[in-house]
Amino acid sequence: MKFLIARTSNMSDGENEPPAPGATRTEDGKAWQIEFATLEDLCAMITTLDEPLILSRRNGPNSLVAIEIYDDMREEF
Repeated sequence: MKFLIARTSNMSDGENEPPAPGATRTEDGKAWQIEFATLEDLCAMITTLDEPLILSRRNGPNSLVAIEIYDDMREEF
């Protein structure tokens, strides 16, 4: 299972550091992605991060599911 991944605190200015252990840049270098072989691997990351996660298809219905690590407040208009 492959996901896009980002931290709320870095979504507006981009990220130089991976948002989570095991995250790699997408082919175009514009975003971070992470892949899990099993649901247990995803659960282990959730435990490691100890922060709320938001899952969405923010790039459209046929895009990868995005994981947002909610480590800061944000407002949407």
